[in-house]
Amino acid sequence: MVFQKEREYMDLKDIFEYAFDEIFVTDDKGIVVRVNSACEQHYQRKAKDFVGKHVKDLQKEGIFYPSATLEVIEKKKPVELVQRTKSGRYLHVRARPVLNEFGELKRVISYSRDLTELYELRQKVEEISDQLKSYKKELQETFVYEGLIFKSKVMKKLFVTLEKVAKVNSTVLVLGETGVGKSRIVRLIHEWSPRQNEAFYEINCAAIPHSLIESELFGYEGGAFTGAERTGKKGIIELANHGTLFLDEIGELPLDLQAKLLQVLQEKKFRSVGGRDLKHVDVRIIAATNRNLEEMVANGTFRKDLFYRLNVIPIQIPPLRERTEDILPLVYHFLDHFNEQYGRNVQFSPSVLSRFIQHIWDGNIREVENVVERLVITGEDVITEEDLPLSMQQASLEQEGKSLYEMLEEVEKNIILKAYKKCKSSYKVAELLKISQSSATRKIKKYVENS
Repeated sequence: MVFQKEREYMDLKDIFEYAFDEIFVTDDKGIVVRVNSACEQHYQRKAKDFVGKHVKDLQKEGIFYPSATLEVIEKKKPVELVQRTKSGRYLHVRARPVLNEFGELKRVISYSRDLTELYELRQKVEEISDQLKSYKKELQETFVYEGLIFKSKVMKKLFVTLEKVAKVNSTVLVLGETGVGKSRIVRLIHEWSPRQNEAFYEINCAAIPHSLIESELFGYEGGAFTGAERTGKKGIIELANHGTLFLDEIGELPLDLQAKLLQVLQEKKFRSVGGRDLKHVDVRIIAATNRNLEEMVANGTFRKDLFYRLNVIPIQIPPLRERTEDILPLVYHFLDHFNEQYGRNVQFSPSVLSRFIQHIWDGNIREVENVVERLVITGEDVITEEDLPLSMQQASLEQEGKSLYEMLEEVEKNIILKAYKKCKSSYKVAELLKISQSSATRKIKKYVENS
């Protein structure tokens, strides 16, 4: 009989000691009587260190808060609450009173389960939800015009200018880096203009061999050269009569053809290849380039008189790094587009959206579009940082451990280096970035001359 009781005692001791939950027992006054070893993970203290101590003192010391035992002693009924420990854990505590046959409190037993991971996960989900709500709120302020998506002040101001420019027939020169959306801007000018119901033609001066570009632009007479059609062929300038002609990459137009184009701009006349008579044409010419035409004029690779004829109304489209507010609207636009195109339902995590904002988009809108399409095709349902291109991952690793000042300085450095490479003078850098020349000179000295 003694052996059986001892065995039962040992079994109960094992059950108590190795229970998954923490078991915390006090007397009716709140003095700790017994606690199992699960508490060591919760409080980072040995179980024996709790025995004999009052829960009020443990609470005052910050070992845990609030004390479920104290509430049970006060209310004489079960209590359930979430407790925070000094070691940073979150515990779900259920405490029960143990009464004697007279209904008096004999002891209090508490059962605690660690919910730290679940609690932190819930907090993370709430943070993500709040962040996504914030992003969606920003998107509500987004403007969409014929594939052009933006919310930045600089682009809103640009569109006010475009509406005015579209109403007149003046020549326009659209400037901006590769991928900023120059062709869409040009098409919008045409569609807002009185010529909207007339022809719109586009030719990329860099995509046509020099030997063919003259006949493509100006057309030719029958028999003008070997292989020419007998009846001749109209050029794009003539086909665009009464409409709009968009000359993309105008900086690639050969010097000998620049004079012929100048004649079209000045006199509204041209002569086709092999032709004798001048032809009259009413066409609005809009040109675009990502090159520095002023620099080309200085180098003798672009006619000065043609430059001034084209530069009647210059439209400068800023790169994405100067209007980061437009990045997320573009990301969501392309995400919706490619999800629909490929039958996917891919979503981006907030950390991925942050990387999109922080990344320096040298390829501008076209680069953003390409990255989003790649992620929609190759990614899982939720895109995380590990799914991003290596260039974006590398940029994120380089940012770790840096202060906000260091990260902002790095962004400023990239902008100044690119601006100086393009403009070659502090005066032009100041004009481009809309800062004082003294500030531009100081920053050039800091980032360019000392690099």
